[in-house]
Amino acid sequence: MDRLRARISRRLHSSRHKEPASNNQSTSSDYRRSDLAEPAQELSKTSTPSVSSEVPITNKNEYEEAVPWSNPEESRSLSPSDARGEVCSAKGEGNTPGSSFFGSSKEPDGDEKIPRNFWNEAFERLSLTTQGQLRQLGYEPSSNIEQEGDLDILREALQEKMALCDGKALKYQEQFVRDYAAKCATWIELIGDLVIPFAPSQAAGPWGLIKVALKMPVKYADGMAALLGTVERVLHATFRGREYESAYAIGKSDIVDTLRRDLVHVYQAVLELLSYSIDMLSKSAWVRILDTMFDKGSGLFSDLTAKEEELAKTAQACSAATGGKTIQHLQDIRGHLPRIETQVAECLEKLEWREALEILDWISPVKYGSHHNNVRGNRTPDTGDWLLQKGAFRDWEESSSSAVLWLRGSPGVGKTFLTSRVIDHVQDTLARTPNDEGFAYFYCNRTEDIRTRPLAVAQSYVRQLASSASKSSLLYIQSRLRASYQEMRMRGADLDFERCKGLLLESLNLYPRTTLVLDAFDECDPASRGNLIRLFEDLLSSSTRPVKVFIASRPDRDVQQQVRSHPNIEVQATDNHQDIQAYISQEMLRLIEKNGAFRELQATIESTLLEKCQGMFQWTYLQIKQLEKCISPEAIRNCLGALPKTLDETYDRLYEEIENHPPHDRDLALRALKWVLAAREPLGREALLEAVRINPDITTTELCAPVSDDALLALCRNFLVIDSERDVWRVSHLSVAEYFELRRSWTTIVTNLMVGKACLLFMLSDTCWNRTIYSPDAQGLFSIPKERYFTRPFLYYISCYWPEHIANLDPADVPTDDFSRVTELLERFLGAPQDSSAQYRYWAHHHRSLRPIEYSILAVCRLGLYQLSDTWWDEPELDLAAASQNGETCMLVAAKNGHIPILRTLLAKGGTVGIQGDRDDESTPLIHAAFTGQIGAAKYLLEEGKADINLHTGPSALFTCALEAPVARENIGMVRLLVLDGHADVNMHLNSPYGSALALASSKNWLEGVKLLVEQGGADVDLVLQYGRYGSALVAAAAVSDQGCPETLRYLVEVQRANANLPFTDGIYGSALAAAVATGNEKCVSYLIEIGKADVNMPLPNFDYGSALSRAAYLWRILFEMVDVTYDPVRMGELVPVLLAAGAKVVLNIGNGEIVDALEAFHGRRRLRPGCENASDEEDYHWYSSDDDKDAEIGPDENEGDTDRTKEIKACARATLADLERALWQQYTSGALSIEEAKYVEAKYGSKMAQRLSN
Repeated sequence: MDRLRARISRRLHSSRHKEPASNNQSTSSDYRRSDLAEPAQELSKTSTPSVSSEVPITNKNEYEEAVPWSNPEESRSLSPSDARGEVCSAKGEGNTPGSSFFGSSKEPDGDEKIPRNFWNEAFERLSLTTQGQLRQLGYEPSSNIEQEGDLDILREALQEKMALCDGKALKYQEQFVRDYAAKCATWIELIGDLVIPFAPSQAAGPWGLIKVALKMPVKYADGMAALLGTVERVLHATFRGREYESAYAIGKSDIVDTLRRDLVHVYQAVLELLSYSIDMLSKSAWVRILDTMFDKGSGLFSDLTAKEEELAKTAQACSAATGGKTIQHLQDIRGHLPRIETQVAECLEKLEWREALEILDWISPVKYGSHHNNVRGNRTPDTGDWLLQKGAFRDWEESSSSAVLWLRGSPGVGKTFLTSRVIDHVQDTLARTPNDEGFAYFYCNRTEDIRTRPLAVAQSYVRQLASSASKSSLLYIQSRLRASYQEMRMRGADLDFERCKGLLLESLNLYPRTTLVLDAFDECDPASRGNLIRLFEDLLSSSTRPVKVFIASRPDRDVQQQVRSHPNIEVQATDNHQDIQAYISQEMLRLIEKNGAFRELQATIESTLLEKCQGMFQWTYLQIKQLEKCISPEAIRNCLGALPKTLDETYDRLYEEIENHPPHDRDLALRALKWVLAAREPLGREALLEAVRINPDITTTELCAPVSDDALLALCRNFLVIDSERDVWRVSHLSVAEYFELRRSWTTIVTNLMVGKACLLFMLSDTCWNRTIYSPDAQGLFSIPKERYFTRPFLYYISCYWPEHIANLDPADVPTDDFSRVTELLERFLGAPQDSSAQYRYWAHHHRSLRPIEYSILAVCRLGLYQLSDTWWDEPELDLAAASQNGETCMLVAAKNGHIPILRTLLAKGGTVGIQGDRDDESTPLIHAAFTGQIGAAKYLLEEGKADINLHTGPSALFTCALEAPVARENIGMVRLLVLDGHADVNMHLNSPYGSALALASSKNWLEGVKLLVEQGGADVDLVLQYGRYGSALVAAAAVSDQGCPETLRYLVEVQRANANLPFTDGIYGSALAAAVATGNEKCVSYLIEIGKADVNMPLPNFDYGSALSRAAYLWRILFEMVDVTYDPVRMGELVPVLLAAGAKVVLNIGNGEIVDALEAFHGRRRLRPGCENASDEEDYHWYSSDDDKDAEIGPDENEGDTDRTKEIKACARATLADLERALWQQYTSGALSIEEAKYVEAKYGSKMAQRLSN
């Protein structure tokens, strides 16, 4: 596999770096691009008249081929390179000099004989008409002359087709036309791989015909689909035929003779299909090809499929006759064909393990691999295969269109196991062959908070798609993703849902095909899981490559409404019957080994369980666990005779067993169940064993005796299991959690009440603090605790999550006595608001956000601990103006974290909504709430707190007003609240680097925000800004990017008619055109000139360089000096011709007696200031300039030691200098310059320079 991928890369590299041959020839010395056109052109002359007018065009996505279909010469036979279609000879392992891909086959006795030419035999079976058509195309199957480069030629032709498809995002009936080309390219690579291990017959293949087909001119998406669909089908059949031929076509036996006959039939069908398709394409009648392509019941495509199936059956018989001989390549590509595109490698960047893991863990901490390993480990071997054989699954997997497949079923039928089988299937397929596809999966789980969040799903997908699914890509990450990571870390931004969507779309449009799998969608948070469906819909509709989405869930009503329009497979009791039977048989072997009494009853047990399981794995699992406790045959029979009918009835019996335990054992089991159900993350083996020792119903902090994991498992009666992969406790099935919530009324309030009281008791106990809580790894301060910082896992859990269990307790839902108990424990732990307890200080010691640790009120405001009495808040010395070490007051902390009850209490105690905090970083509660996206808190502060929405802070603040904060975070919901409900002044001048909210949104190319501010908020697109680096919103949009034309720029220019020539006194650019020049964005510069009507000669006296052209010339010089750095002076040099073509003056009078000279700027000299008559009157060179001949500074002459890159830059330098000099001379001699400008040229350059310019 690695050898194949390396060879692919070499071939692609070679094909991309060949110099174009002269006289319209290809890179091969004996191959002309027109050669392939001639035979088909001749054929079109002798065929019936075009039927294109009779065939309706189904897709008007029109485009033209890069090379026109022409026939300058008379028809002739294809050269050996074209017609024979053989692959190049190979010298290497297993090949002797002169041997070829289609080497001579030998008879079993070892004597060399004339080899069987299956393609020739297939040709002889064709009708005389078809033979004549193929000969007119230059096809001669009897040719035995080999020619190198056939596959390379096909590869290049397919690359051209993929580029054409990419340019138009062509689709035919939802099929991505490009995907046909991608599959063709993969078949070519797989066929090329046969050069080394196989030596089939020397018979001619269809390569010359395929090349003819690929040169056919097509204008529409349906035509391209017909062309590439035909080629893909032909390559598919040819590859499989060659595999069979190589493996089985040697020998003497009846079955081998049958195989040879079937091979001939397949090759005959291939030739017929090619002949027909080329004929139809030459007549523009591709609709006829498409009709037979998608008609599974008749036609040439169907005929080829039928003959391939016969060949496959014969090959299976050959395999049995030869002792099980296999064909590895055919096994490797069963299922869908992995796509190979070496262009993907160009977008990946190799990193060190440490950096790669740092980026990936920042994107998503979810251990998706461990989740899959656990499910797979519990799945009975060889189960779930029935799903892969379903027609709906095969259609979903094999089509070239984007598609969603929904696997639905009732609780306990094994949907998660089936999902794991699908994941294994995709992984195995991609692992067996080289590929450049994307693959990601996620297991939702309602018992783990993070695995219920749609954002966590999206983030995990982003992480997994950071590189392709190939194992060799594990150290490679997309360059753009790495850049996004660095940008967001620098800005302190998080990977939110919108950013995830953008990154995912980039990945989907990079890989030739991507598969996304989601298990247990119904366990995703009901309030927000609609976001996940919308994400899938957006990705499916926006992706230009095929995307396959597999979703497994229960058929809940809201889930059905969201995914019922897509194809689905319902798990019926009969579907997984064999899987359950396999599971029972496996478990019976274990029971028999443990207790011989099960042996004589094995058949009875298996038949009884199968009869009553109703397709439910969980029910079967629990009954086997109950049977396992039986000792005697009589007990086994009694248990079988009293099996519960449903899962709920089974759970009732197990719960009754727990209730019948002795009181202490019963309490241990019930506490364990509540801990697992309430846990914010799964509790490790030892952590739960320590947790259950805390009795929250007593007033002391004494712990009960330790209990072992085996004892606790036995007490919990199979409601709980230990996850063997991660060594954590979990419920044995989701239905367990639902049973306790619905049948036993164990709501989140009930479970969190018990766990919250236990946490506080433990943190107040001597047991918690009589030994060191923190490990030596907990050095300094931290924001997010990690498990390794603590000496025991349970201490980590308690330290991290006790506030969440307490904060979830609403006094309206908790009995008064219980709530009073929580309040008492909480106040004991916290101490006074600004004089905390010893236990609190020890806990808060390393928490950065809780310093000074004497202020327990900071934890209350940050964590939302409003379960406190008025007595605690009535501390006489409470100072609400006091700030944390981060400079934040209690009001700021509470607002930032969105805790409305705390804000209400603080305002009642004298808190304010005005400017507060450290003088160097002042803010307001509203700004803090707006920045973190706390819409509820922001609304409360506006409506109840009467906060001034336009209150302006000082220039040193992070944000100068409330509106600026959500625009910086691109939070459209918060911006909508502040603008539409809060009536924020969108035209307020901001003493910040951006100057206004609209300029900030424009600088981020945030089109949605710009539209809202302008269309609904009334923002002035031509507002001249008083502060910041831009001057106007349009300048900010022009300075966004060095690639492409930003959306916001197009919107401001085309929709809002923004003025590109506003005069500015502030900022660093002076105009939108100068800003675009500064980024080196040629497309943006051209757009502003042509569409925005930007004045290329707009004087910029108050800004560096004085004109757009001088800026371009000067920046080019800077980049030239930095040639050894990662900048691109060549791209910057492209701006000078664009500006000159638009009429930019080389010398420009910018007023006040000052002339700016682009030639001087090009040489790295500063512009002349008013009052300086010539260059010698002012120190006019930068540190890197000299007083020698200034033209020599560019170094136009090539030195022997110059690299290719240096030579390229010097060539660009000479061309740019020549452009400027020619333009100056033309402007001077044509009278385009003003009197002052002309005088400057005469004074600066004199007659000698004028003479030089005239030449």
